Amino acid sequence: MTKTKPKPTTEADARTKGARPVYNARAKQRPDSDFMATIGAAWPFNEGDGLVVTLNMVPFNWDGKFILVPPKDDE
Repeated sequence: MTKTKPKPTTEADARTKGARPVYNARAKQRPDSDFMATIGAAWPFNEGDGLVVTLNMVPFNWDGKFILVPPKDDE
């Protein structure tokens, strides 16, 4: 029987295997609103410094700005 080498873990693998993101991406729902909605998440980049950011949605009338914040314990 031939053994195969395990594939290296990638950012996509970490996301699909349930690894907790290091940041949540949040944005105002409207430019004049104070309410922030979670629009995605960020994981560490495996090949050096940086982050992989995945946005799952964009708010209506979004100005393109978002912040990255650590997830709360209940998220």
